Amino acid sequence: MIRAHVVLADFAEADASGKVHLLGGGWTVTRAGASTHAVVVFLKVPADHFGTPIPVTLRLVSKSGEVVEQPGPGGLQRLEITGQIELQEPLDWDQAVDLDAVFPVNFGALALQAGSYRWVVEIDGKEAATTDFVVRASGI
Repeated sequence: MIRAHVVLADFAEADASGKVHLLGGGWTVTRAGASTHAVVVFLKVPADHFGTPIPVTLRLVSKSGEVVEQPGPGGLQRLEITGQIELQEPLDWDQAVDLDAVFPVNFGALALQAGSYRWVVEIDGKEAATTDFVVRASGI
């Protein structure tokens, strides 16, 4: 079974070794307005999933469960990313531990209204992890 964990940050990036560097990581409360927003998904992948594409979806939902939309170049766009990962078995690996897969997504400043939200990660169509956060009104 693939395990997932989600961390919120102001900015995140992965280096060539697979390590993730976070700025302003681990928050659950932010303010409405022009604050940057990054989501980092950490996966623990067991050997039985190696060499096979694994579908992953990340989406932001409102308190009511609706996918959040933001203005974009083509009009309103859902805050939902769908892709896949595929791991290959490393040389000299004894399968004693699951391997890590990580992907950071930087959204820049999101125009979110005050309220509560949830990032949801699905793996192969099944919910694997969530993290909740609150947006406070500006000036609070």
